[in-house]
Amino acid sequence: MLRNYLKVALRNLQKRPFYTSINVFGLAMGMACTMLITIYILNELSYDRFHEKADRIYRLATHLEMGESGFTGAAVSPAVAGPFQEEIPEVEMVVRINQGDNKIFRKDELVIKENKVLTADSGFFQMFSFPLLKGDPARVLQDPTSVVMTENAARKYFQEKDPIGQHIRIDDQLFQVTGIMAPVPANAHFQFEIVYSFLSDPKSKIENWGNINAATYFLLEENASIEAVNARLDPLLKKYLREYEMFKSLGYVVEMFTQPLTDIHLHSHMLGEFEPNGNVKYLYIFGAIALFILLIACINFMNLATARSADRAKEVGVRKTMGSARSMLVRQFLIESLLLSLISMILALGLAELLRIPFSKIAAKEIQLPLLDAWFIPAVLLLGLIVGILAGSYPAFYLTKFKPVEVLKGRLAIGSKNSWLRNSLVIFQFVISIMLIVCTLMVYEQLQFVRNKDLGFSKDNVIVLSNGKALGTNTETFHNTLMGLSAVQGVSFTDVAPLAGYDATGFIPATESDSGVAYLDEHALVLSYLQVSHDYLPTMDIRLKEGRNFSRAMTSDSVNRVVILNEQAVRTMGLHQPIGSKLLIGGEFVAEVVGVVEDFHFKSLHTAVEPLVLALSDEHNFVEVKIASDNLQQTLALLEEQWNLHADGTPFDYNFLDEDFDALFRADQRVGMIFGGFTSLAILIACLGLLALAAFMAEQRTKEIGIRKVMGASVKSIMLLLSKDFTKLVIIAFVLAIPLAYFAIQQWLNDFAYKIDIGMASFIVAGILALLIAILTVSYQSFKAAIANPVDSLRDE
Repeated sequence: MLRNYLKVALRNLQKRPFYTSINVFGLAMGMACTMLITIYILNELSYDRFHEKADRIYRLATHLEMGESGFTGAAVSPAVAGPFQEEIPEVEMVVRINQGDNKIFRKDELVIKENKVLTADSGFFQMFSFPLLKGDPARVLQDPTSVVMTENAARKYFQEKDPIGQHIRIDDQLFQVTGIMAPVPANAHFQFEIVYSFLSDPKSKIENWGNINAATYFLLEENASIEAVNARLDPLLKKYLREYEMFKSLGYVVEMFTQPLTDIHLHSHMLGEFEPNGNVKYLYIFGAIALFILLIACINFMNLATARSADRAKEVGVRKTMGSARSMLVRQFLIESLLLSLISMILALGLAELLRIPFSKIAAKEIQLPLLDAWFIPAVLLLGLIVGILAGSYPAFYLTKFKPVEVLKGRLAIGSKNSWLRNSLVIFQFVISIMLIVCTLMVYEQLQFVRNKDLGFSKDNVIVLSNGKALGTNTETFHNTLMGLSAVQGVSFTDVAPLAGYDATGFIPATESDSGVAYLDEHALVLSYLQVSHDYLPTMDIRLKEGRNFSRAMTSDSVNRVVILNEQAVRTMGLHQPIGSKLLIGGEFVAEVVGVVEDFHFKSLHTAVEPLVLALSDEHNFVEVKIASDNLQQTLALLEEQWNLHADGTPFDYNFLDEDFDALFRADQRVGMIFGGFTSLAILIACLGLLALAAFMAEQRTKEIGIRKVMGASVKSIMLLLSKDFTKLVIIAFVLAIPLAYFAIQQWLNDFAYKIDIGMASFIVAGILALLIAILTVSYQSFKAAIANPVDSLRDE
């Protein structure tokens, strides 16, 4: 019986190759897109789950609120680790981790700047499942001068020699290689190639619990409760944070809290993250797009099934007359649909592999079809089964209920009973298509807005050099030499790279006493704090609003004794006359405010401009060089030459500030590209169905068209006749799509502090595009039917 079902199904599919091809390709495209998006979502959900103890690993974080200011950071003080492990019995192990970017590694004559470097406590390889190829996980980081590398990193320095026991210099300290590890999985929320002992980091000596700068993870004892740990955090702060009682008395909020390791990648966007995390909201968006595309493909099948209902109804009538039971007919239709779905699924695997490479580039991660994973083939078969049943449900359960007497006597109107369903499905397709078009246009418009927004400083033609400390005593000479070059327009030094967020946050009091000095125990604020050189403002083209810039000519302008505020800092502090005000910085320095600059964006436009203090300092971690726009390569060669003369063999490493700014919105750019790509595919699939439907409707009205032509109707009037029904459907879809698209794009824009106004322009453009696409899709079939010879269609009348 099954063999007979398959034979009949193949005959039906071969009988109309055009419609079969449309269905197969449309379903294949829908399933291929669904596969890729599903694999992407599963990859995002898999972050940090490869650790054997992932369900017991948590991270400590800090939340501070002081008046109108505050921050939430993915770190605590390094001093927390000891008491935390000793006094909380539910904690099995604590590991502190710190990033060591821009570290200079030296082995003999080889000097390399490494970016993927961590420092970690000795329990690092016991807590986390990063496999060691050589070395004991419990011992490799015990010694303060121990270092562990990946095979690739070790090969750079030691070639084919056994690296274990070999020595390498990190900055100015000598370390011994004690372990070799496998490459870090891509789905870890921190990436590194080298890790050395946290005990060698000066931060390990910090004893003040208010100095928050170490990522701290802990392993929960088996069967222990995280709620029990959370309940002990506040008493621990009260015991060890010396400012705790003062903060509480002033109404400030100071607290530690815990985060599950597996929640960090998608749910954590705090200060001090190791790298930009994902966003669970985007997974919902991509999942919805995958579902919509699959639904559009299934709707194509159902649309053609409803359009062909009259033909298939006659088939059902004849079969019932010959004795076929309804259950047999249902099985026949479902097998036909499942066969078509199976063919589509095989084609979808090929399409998914073809689309995988461009999709990987857009998503900025390697997407692989997990063909060898045990779950993948059953999941694909299940997808094909669901799609086959969903797409074939209408012909299987609706057409088989027709009474053979009504069908064979011609009482069943051709498609009239199901035109409402067919129209509804077309409207649904175009509602989705218009929504996707609107969202794509709005995303593009928002990204253009943030790119072109006045940032309050100049990001163009600014080169940022890292490793500024390597200049040492040559800093002033290097500065003067560069300023003597005609291609250089400005040089400045900072402790943090521009646009890095300035996470070096200090406690800045805001209330002045009678003596003009603000005290920490009155109204403290947590503000972003950037240490700069004299020339920072002119180099970055930051506009001074009042007061003056730092000056070398004024002896009072010494390190940590003068500061410049941005406008937001003045507003937050409530300083009516900021120039000349005295501020206590971090409880250590009393500094005078000498100037106020206009607000400028030192973070992504997802956040509003925050209060910022610019303090004169001799910290030289980064060098900003503003250059002329012409002869770029020649200028870079001159900069490298001077760097090599003054930086004691440290590699010349640079990046362009405008590229760093674009990187802040890379995730949003990826969303825009994914939106655009899948919107195009969704429209293509919808158009395939519309093309086939238009062809079938024209075929059903062949005699009507013939009569109209004989009565004198023009080609133009017939084309308008055949197109107007679809035009009505697109207009209805446009009206329905407006509120849905408005809500969707408003939710996305809520993530931006600075955003475009949602106007009607994008909606109108989307509606016009959808209408043009629909008209162009059906026009070929309309024209073909309109120019047909009426003699051919009326010959049998």
